[in-house]
Amino acid sequence: MKKVLKKFCAVTILSTIVLTGCTQPAVNKESKSPANEPTTAIAALRSNLKAEPVSLDPPKAYDLVAFEVLYNTLEGLVRLDEKHMIIPGMATKWDITDNGKKYTFHLRDSKWSNGDPVTAYDFEVSWKRMVDPKNGFPASFLAFVIEGAEDFNKGKGTVDNVKVKALDDKTLEVVLRAPSGYFLSMITTPVFAPVNKKTVESNPNWSAEAATIVSNGPFKLTEWTHNQSVKAIKNDNYWDKNNVKLPGINWVMVNDENTQYQMFKSGELDNIESIPKDVKQKLIESGEAKLAPEAATSFYRLNTAIPPFNNKNIRKAFSLAVNRKLIIDKVVQGKQTPAMALVPIGFPEPDGKDFRAAGGEYFKDNDLETAKDLLKKGMEESGYTTLPEVTLTYDTNDMNKSVAQVLQEMFKKNLGVDVKLESKEWKVFLDEQRASKHQVSLSTYYADYADPLNFIETFQTGHPGNRINYSNKVFDELIQKASIEPDEKKRFSIMHDAEKTFFEDMPLLPLFYSTKAYMERPNVKGIIRHPASLIDYKQVEITNK
Repeated sequence: MKKVLKKFCAVTILSTIVLTGCTQPAVNKESKSPANEPTTAIAALRSNLKAEPVSLDPPKAYDLVAFEVLYNTLEGLVRLDEKHMIIPGMATKWDITDNGKKYTFHLRDSKWSNGDPVTAYDFEVSWKRMVDPKNGFPASFLAFVIEGAEDFNKGKGTVDNVKVKALDDKTLEVVLRAPSGYFLSMITTPVFAPVNKKTVESNPNWSAEAATIVSNGPFKLTEWTHNQSVKAIKNDNYWDKNNVKLPGINWVMVNDENTQYQMFKSGELDNIESIPKDVKQKLIESGEAKLAPEAATSFYRLNTAIPPFNNKNIRKAFSLAVNRKLIIDKVVQGKQTPAMALVPIGFPEPDGKDFRAAGGEYFKDNDLETAKDLLKKGMEESGYTTLPEVTLTYDTNDMNKSVAQVLQEMFKKNLGVDVKLESKEWKVFLDEQRASKHQVSLSTYYADYADPLNFIETFQTGHPGNRINYSNKVFDELIQKASIEPDEKKRFSIMHDAEKTFFEDMPLLPLFYSTKAYMERPNVKGIIRHPASLIDYKQVEITNK
């Protein structure tokens, strides 16, 4: 456990996405400015979710928008404190035995928002349905660390082989397929939150509306006006309700960053988690906007099954033809670090050296001469006199659009290639990307848990996070070896070999390792922004306006 905490803290300190995209639904008409509120009342926090959540069923909601709601309305076995350290959640303590393979969690007395007790059986049901192949949940791969989970998910075993078992109402036993020091960090992710066993088994559509969603976290949902707003109030059945100061949270869904910023300036929002590029640098320099570290990498996926990106030299040419520093300095302006690899800064090795520093970079930024040579070579290999049409797809967002336009100009100037741009509303974009329909598409990958494996494992053959039809047998074998290697020094060496193999194929166009620029009102205290893609409102307090 100490090893896990040390790792996670290091990610927090050192890690460095601004390109998270969403839809632009209507503004919540019920939002009120401070002038309309009683000065003596404690107000609900008014925040912006940006888009409609893909789902609020935990293992289906593998999406940052949904994570914000779920992390504040559900509580897993463990959670993170203000220093991003692992602390008890629904579990008061846990025992680790069998050389690190068996975890026995002891649950506290707690209740769901409907009054039902939270039991170990709720967790057993939740984690087993997460890997049930008939559900097709996008987050299922995260549970493959559990013995029997991957086999069941891939049709090679039964649910009884998945080693998650409620020994009684308050004791959950989990057996891993190999010692995994990052396991506790992994289960802080909302996809491992419990579901109410009775609710799930009696209503297959329980997660579609606020009225049928049951919570065990600091807040509970009261309203979900689809594509417009989500509202939650303090959950009086939450075990730690005395430390929850907010009466509730009112989320709107406004994707346009200029509109969002104006709502903040006019007092309609209490915090915003992204800032328009035209004012970002000025606000950061003045101190009005702050920067938070994020364990994340922004990149474009290059679909290896769609010409011309079925040729690795053409993929390399596109990646080398990009001036990342220019994009950071002139467009995104968040003091990000150019990325010439996948795993970001902030993951320490057993000897204390950073994984990224040890692995180095796999190509040079803005290497135009090499890019032109590789494009020529790739076109000759594929028999092209002119390239097939190239389309960059991104989710609707002002910043995403600006970056795509700059990339379009770079490809034209540096490679002589005309590139089309295509914008999609968030849910449509995500559905299409998960179905591997995009030729070139934007992604920002946030750490689900504090280990480099989280970033590189998703590109295994057939993995639900792959989305670009990438397949390399050597790479797959290295990932499988890394996932079960108990010697940490050897495991990190294997992960370096895997990442190197991956970039010899260049199925991604990395952009940068990320930071988050945000603003909050002076009377709002206690928002915790975790580097691993989570925002926590549990301890937020709003002083009288």
